[in-house]
Amino acid sequence: MFEVDWKTPHLWRKTANRRPAAPAPQGDLKTDVLVVGGGFTGMAAALGARDSGVNVILLESNEIGSAASGRNNGLVISHHSKASPAEFEAVYGKTIGERYNRMVADAAGVAFGLMQRFNIDAHQVQEGWIQPAHTDTTLARARQFYEEWKAFGANVSWLDRAEASARIGSPYLGGWMVHNSGHINPFAMTIGLAGALEREGVTIFENAAASGIEKVEGGWRVFTATGSVTAPQVVLATNALTGDLWPGLKKTLMPFKVFQAATNPLPEGLRTQILVGNPAVSDMRNDIRYFHYDVDGRLVSGGTHTFWFDEADRGCAKVSSMLGKAFRAFGGEPPIVEYWHGTFAVVPDRRPRLYRLAPGLVFGGVYSGRGVALAMSLGQEIGRWAAGRRRDEQMPLPVTNMKPVPFHPVAVQVANRMHLWNRFKDRSS
Repeated sequence: MFEVDWKTPHLWRKTANRRPAAPAPQGDLKTDVLVVGGGFTGMAAALGARDSGVNVILLESNEIGSAASGRNNGLVISHHSKASPAEFEAVYGKTIGERYNRMVADAAGVAFGLMQRFNIDAHQVQEGWIQPAHTDTTLARARQFYEEWKAFGANVSWLDRAEASARIGSPYLGGWMVHNSGHINPFAMTIGLAGALEREGVTIFENAAASGIEKVEGGWRVFTATGSVTAPQVVLATNALTGDLWPGLKKTLMPFKVFQAATNPLPEGLRTQILVGNPAVSDMRNDIRYFHYDVDGRLVSGGTHTFWFDEADRGCAKVSSMLGKAFRAFGGEPPIVEYWHGTFAVVPDRRPRLYRLAPGLVFGGVYSGRGVALAMSLGQEIGRWAAGRRRDEQMPLPVTNMKPVPFHPVAVQVANRMHLWNRFKDRSS
């Protein structure tokens, strides 16, 4: 029914502007900072380094926007992945905890600020993000998030049962709202940000997979099929596509596959009853559930599979059934006409990573489902760090050695099969 290869235009690609692919590098090049990976983390790192006054080259293995940054659901959220500000501070301590919480609280605003700074049309809508609760337990957890972020100074509000249900168009017990958040076409954002970087003087090469790296005098040399780049500072921003470029790095994260799906554009009568005011929404079920409109009024959602056979037909059927149950205004199960998938990276504790792999060689990323906004904030900090404008102790996360995921092959399989257990928990709660 649907093609799912990354080269096949999906909804975000179909509704976004295009840019001609940049060439692959030729010969042996040199720069001050080399970024490997052209997703949001890598491009933000390139921007942070370039804004710091150094020369930057960025290598993307395929085309800009071909991986998770251009294929995700497009929620731009200023909130942790399943943790509260106090819980992060308890782990990191007061100084780093407050710094990290501040970065998270501001992350969506930073992302939308980049769109404004560079005049990027990413179909952005900054009408807030709502996290509603469907049980008494999740309602108490939502209240905790709201109270802690409110005390921190974030622009949040509480929605009672009536308001949450009316705003979303589906029955919930209540929830909370983060007002600086929203949603975008993520592929359009990748294209726009790539163009902005080139205008700022960053050199981008596409279809330039890094095939090897070696230590050389004064830095590192990274090889591609057509050339090489040497730099004293190298940032690896490969996230879920981390391969064997650096020994052991891929064992520090777990690739996690999800799909996205969308309806036809909804008539105005339905849009006055579903997601009133055009917010982004993701609720507190264990089996992920999220919604927002695209630029033409399609309702975009998604999910994941335990097993990926007949993925498109099964995914469309699942989303159609879920939307029909969630939004009674449909009067049945709406047809799903767009389907695509992607892979992002998770870690067991859901906290991003900053690794110093060796002098002059760093890795940063892994957002466990919160990467759209957070990658643009953390990425810029990584770029400033690589350019020498930040010391380790000034970063919003601890700079550590690699932290392999215990029993990595098993952990990857467990992470991608947890949905059966999550669905059971949702049904029994």
